[in-house]
Amino acid sequence: MAPLGYVLGDRFVLVEVISEGGTSTVYRAIDRIGLWAREQNPEVAVKVLKPDSKMRQKLVQLLHREARLLRDFVHRNLVRIYDSDYDGKYHYLVMELLKGSSLAQILADRQGQPLSPSMSFHIVRAAGQGLAHMHSQGVVHGDLKPGNIFMTSTGEVKILDFGTVLMPRLSPQHDRATALLDQIRFLTPAYASLEMLTGEPRAESDDVYSLAVVAYLALTGTHPYARCPADEALKANLIPAAPPTISPAQWRVLASGLALNRRDRIETVGEFVQRLVRPHWFYRWCGQRMPLS
Repeated sequence: MAPLGYVLGDRFVLVEVISEGGTSTVYRAIDRIGLWAREQNPEVAVKVLKPDSKMRQKLVQLLHREARLLRDFVHRNLVRIYDSDYDGKYHYLVMELLKGSSLAQILADRQGQPLSPSMSFHIVRAAGQGLAHMHSQGVVHGDLKPGNIFMTSTGEVKILDFGTVLMPRLSPQHDRATALLDQIRFLTPAYASLEMLTGEPRAESDDVYSLAVVAYLALTGTHPYARCPADEALKANLIPAAPPTISPAQWRVLASGLALNRRDRIETVGEFVQRLVRPHWFYRWCGQRMPLS
């Protein structure tokens, strides 16, 4: 862990720890160049890898590839990533500094009490828009969860942490067992689709599943499968109960997003959000353009 006051790359002064995990620490930092240029807000967030992290070589690769891939992604619902670097001691990622709380913290503070449907749908809609933008660029997030969804003090919703975006797809050229083990290490099993847990090629519907789990958690205060990974939930034949605060039409949409098998799941985030948040509008739209089965 880098000490407070340390200057990364002779530019970013670490002034406060925002969060700390097993492999990295996120700091609030002052950008000296921004300060010298008298910018209105010279503060940034910096994620610094711990030098003694397990799988450090893999983490270093993911961190810098994350920056290269996503620094050109500009969307109001994605945290802005500026760059990454190595100063001879620490590998780090520089990103937009956000003020507010993660959805995980918001839910923890409520001690199992759900959010209102309007707030839940606001979060789902905004996160869905961010995911849809990623999908339009050919990228699947792969690790959407309450800890990676942030609500700013002004009510904006931002998706964080894109490390799993960069895990390689399995192919005959890779050692399947090793690649799958690496992928699972970087996933959060309670929010990962069955296909991701079993090493299938990525698809938009993997993010649909994760977003549906987040939506259910926000609406009920509980995980739809009691935090069981999708493969265990399938074996145990677990079936979530309908949230009491949404309509039967909305529950049909949410249940489709929560489908453990991809073939039964809504395929795209855009369709899932549109039908869940505005179901009656969606069905009227469909009725005008195609026959209902």
